[in-house]
Amino acid sequence: MIAGIVLAAGRSVRMGEGSFKQLLPIGGRPMVSVVAAHAVGSQLDRVVVVTGHRGDEVGAAVRNEGASVAHNPDYIRGNMTSFRTGYQALPECDAYLILLADMPGVTGEMINRFVSIWHERHPWAAVSSYWDRRGHPLLLSAAAMAEAVHRTEARAVWRLLAEAPDVVNVEFDCSAPADINTPVDYRELTK
Repeated sequence: MIAGIVLAAGRSVRMGEGSFKQLLPIGGRPMVSVVAAHAVGSQLDRVVVVTGHRGDEVGAAVRNEGASVAHNPDYIRGNMTSFRTGYQALPECDAYLILLADMPGVTGEMINRFVSIWHERHPWAAVSSYWDRRGHPLLLSAAAMAEAVHRTEARAVWRLLAEAPDVVNVEFDCSAPADINTPVDYRELTK
């Protein structure tokens, strides 16, 4: 079984006062709802959205998409706590696709590429590789996820992947999808 974990627990501080990116509208729906819909509509077996800040609102935004919700009460301590929450919600999976709630440009087709690579090769981990950089989504096998959730340092997963021997690059013939962190990012996406 391969599950999707959508990380949606953060406080969205770079958006500035009064803006909470997970709930900003994209095509008339909250951003986190768009991400959850892409994941649920893909070939993933299960999808859980990890909430934290404004968890009730984020949870309500994704429940109609068919995703499960797991609340992270320790979200203020950083994104590794959300990895742990997602992992605890889906402990029996063979692999985990990590998706970010602020990357609505990651499509179901892109997600399905990871599912296919998992079924064909069973890598320890796989990373998106775009024209301009490596990035999300990330695929972690159960072994990789079990190792990742015990780490606490900054950029823990990226450090783990840098040390790993079997990390597959999933190449996409495009620039990386926008990661919406600031008002400028949001304006660029919606203009």
